Amino acid sequence: MHHLYSISDIERQTGIGRDTLRVWERRYGFPTPQRNQRGEREYSREQLERLCLIKQLLDSGQRPGKLLLLNLSHLQQLAQQSKPKQSLSADVEQMLNLLATTDSSIVRERLELLLHQHGLHLFLTELVAPLNQAVGEAWFHGRLGVLEEHRYVEELRSLLAVTIQSLAVPRTGLRALLTTLPGEQHGVGLLMAACILELEGVEVLQLGVQTPLEEIRRGAVENHCRLVGISCSSYLQRRATASQLVRLRGMLPKEIALWAGGSGAQGVTALPDSIQLFHDLQQIPAAVTKLSTHVTPAAASPD
Repeated sequence: MHHLYSISDIERQTGIGRDTLRVWERRYGFPTPQRNQRGEREYSREQLERLCLIKQLLDSGQRPGKLLLLNLSHLQQLAQQSKPKQSLSADVEQMLNLLATTDSSIVRERLELLLHQHGLHLFLTELVAPLNQAVGEAWFHGRLGVLEEHRYVEELRSLLAVTIQSLAVPRTGLRALLTTLPGEQHGVGLLMAACILELEGVEVLQLGVQTPLEEIRRGAVENHCRLVGISCSSYLQRRATASQLVRLRGMLPKEIALWAGGSGAQGVTALPDSIQLFHDLQQIPAAVTKLSTHVTPAAASPD
């Protein structure tokens, strides 16, 4: 029996909202879900793969009207043509092979070895960042299953959490609050950003994922944070990401910087200059240095 996906599964795995899926179904005749005994929509694996490709192509600037008429093969060809070729490093390729063929303990041991070999900064920027993307693509193309993808995420999350606790560097006087927007369930980017910030001497307060905007504001103010960092994956639509970032900026005091990074922040437009977007982790150190020159006594001495 072939596995079927609920509309919540499709929304979570593609980043396409359920309202958009319903509109496409009526307007373009795709997707074409079945109905279960409760009358709920259920989608096939082939439809999930088509929708993942459609989301990828929409993010590159193409229009849905044309894409929704293409079959899986044509969408795959179009995606390959629109995507620049990237060669995986030997370490990234080896990690993909390990994820596909070995147990969790070996995966964790290999990640720990690479961390010790390269140091935390290079480990995050040169290995983990491209590996995250490669793991997602390997899952999409069937090279890795959901189990292997989840195993990688949990092993990485555990390793980074332990690493953060062990860091001991001079403090800059800056305190940062890190979280994701409501509806954003992916938190690995938070840990990666937290590691880089801690290396730069920033004290990090992590709230986890899906924090209501008012709680972000309250947490930042009550904990005397100088900046709020938001991790954005492509799970949320860019319009929803932009809208929530603008609302949050209006709720935060002007002296608290608002930073946003991750794949979901790339391509977001029409944001005020007071929201700083980060395309990769390597931008963080320079931004911390700049922010450190404007630390106020209140921010530096929260007690």
